[in-house]
Amino acid sequence: MSKNSLIIILALIIVIGGLACWHYKDVIVKDVEPQDETIGWKIYQNDKFGYSIGYPSDWTYREFPDTKTGAGFRPLSSPAEITSECIVVDERGTAENEYNVPFNEYVKEAAIVEIQNYEKLNSIEAVTAANGIIGYKTTWIYRTMGGQEKISLPITYFDDKKTIETENGQIKYRTVQVVLENEACADIYNQMISTLKILQ
Repeated sequence: MSKNSLIIILALIIVIGGLACWHYKDVIVKDVEPQDETIGWKIYQNDKFGYSIGYPSDWTYREFPDTKTGAGFRPLSSPAEITSECIVVDERGTAENEYNVPFNEYVKEAAIVEIQNYEKLNSIEAVTAANGIIGYKTTWIYRTMGGQEKISLPITYFDDKKTIETENGQIKYRTVQVVLENEACADIYNQMISTLKILQ
């Protein structure tokens, strides 16, 4: 076999090998395209306050029996106890003087106004929910009963101003809040935030 023939054969092997690698690369890229991990999730819908949120099909929830403002969510595999609920969704009220504060300003003070021992905003990040509404994922500096300073798990706020008639008169509600209660559920928490919708 001549030297030229060997060169041609080697060149063909390189070209064919290169084409095979290029095809394999395309297959790998197709296999790792991002997918919506919330497909097939169940929906919790709160008609009283006009919002909904998705949750995994192997999770369950307990709606707050008295207020019906929201629910606590947990994996079905966890004990059927309130302490097992690692994500809470709730409609929260506000004082009259806070009701008309612009939302992007209100969220910078919300936990300080609403939660005892919460002292200062630690972080804030804009997030977009399912129907394009903007929310704010926050963490806060707070003090334990013993005086130790800590950083809270995330609370994400969505604007949902409502005035609800009750047997005790009108109550003004300001936000839908999604609260992470257990750091082990952080990935599900972030996915749930993306599914929240304001319905009315």
